[in-house]
Amino acid sequence: MGKMILLLAFFVLWMPRGAMGGTITGRILFDGDIPAPIHYTPSKDTQVCGTGDHVSDEMVVGADKGIGYAVVSLKNVDGGRLNARASVILDQQGCRFQPHVVLIPRGATLEILNNDEILHNVRTTSKKNPPFNKAQPKFLKKIKHTFKAAPEKIKVQCDAHSWMSAWIVVQEHPFYAVTDASGQFTLTDVPAGTYTIESWHEKLGAQTATVTVPATGTVTADFTFKGK
Repeated sequence: MGKMILLLAFFVLWMPRGAMGGTITGRILFDGDIPAPIHYTPSKDTQVCGTGDHVSDEMVVGADKGIGYAVVSLKNVDGGRLNARASVILDQQGCRFQPHVVLIPRGATLEILNNDEILHNVRTTSKKNPPFNKAQPKFLKKIKHTFKAAPEKIKVQCDAHSWMSAWIVVQEHPFYAVTDASGQFTLTDVPAGTYTIESWHEKLGAQTATVTVPATGTVTADFTFKGK
């Protein structure tokens, strides 16, 4: 299983509506029998990609039914402006994209690394941002791409290795997070107010709820998904 890490290095300046902010915490849970993991077997470049059975990060549900790699974000944020100077990393190691879900502010630059000594190909499927399709041979260790158009959830794949996939989530504001292996998330410094909060997972879809955030303190927002 890929590392449940989010490799982010960015500076964000948020001009809030108020002087103080609250915190939203919660868990994303699965209702029902824990789904079977999604498996794959590398079919080429096995000296780097490995052999035998591997488990994909597309469906990560723990023993306590927490869902990993779900994206939580606020929908109706206004009254502020995001200025981002960012360098967000999407790595390729062992013929896997790491992390499986990358969160990036609009206007920030994604650095796509190739730490495998083989050819990869990085192709995005997007509607609001221009898609790109770039070969990344072993000597090209870094590709940079900036997402300037609009917030969007973008699937990225490697055409050289069909089992490789990840998601790039472009956001307009800093109030978003990806769940850890136990399904937990935290949004901090949220201006007081009532918001629509969304939880999204690539296999389970999206849910929304209403949450009222105090000027200080913490409010809880949990989501439960049923298998399709």
